[in-house]
Amino acid sequence: MNTETKQQTAINILPPSFGGEKLIFRVYDHASPIGYARLRKTASPSKSVGKSLDMLDHDSHNAYELKMIEIAQNYRQQGLVTSFLKEIIKYCKDSKIKKLTGEIKGDDRTLRHWYSNNGFTVSKDNRIELMASVSC
Repeated sequence: MNTETKQQTAINILPPSFGGEKLIFRVYDHASPIGYARLRKTASPSKSVGKSLDMLDHDSHNAYELKMIEIAQNYRQQGLVTSFLKEIIKYCKDSKIKKLTGEIKGDDRTLRHWYSNNGFTVSKDNRIELMASVSC
């Protein structure tokens, strides 16, 4: 995805690289890295009491946790992080990832509002969740 900002930059959000159980997304301004996001696969499916092997919790197997999303300070307040998050959500949807979760750290009031505006359910304990049936 290419995005033009007020600073006449050429922003490129690259498809993720895979590192075992992790997905790493990177954002560049021309050739300079300006941000990244890291997702980590959540727990493997486990057999619930009284369920057969055919009834494993496939939702937890096909879920990722957003561990970090970061953009360089001088690129903030331009809508870039929101565009970045939307690209991550689109990737999840296209890849049939059923759930994207995470935890809000930092300015929780602002971030709670931001994640909520981007389709996430935000719990009282600052956990975020986006289900496939919603947007992911």
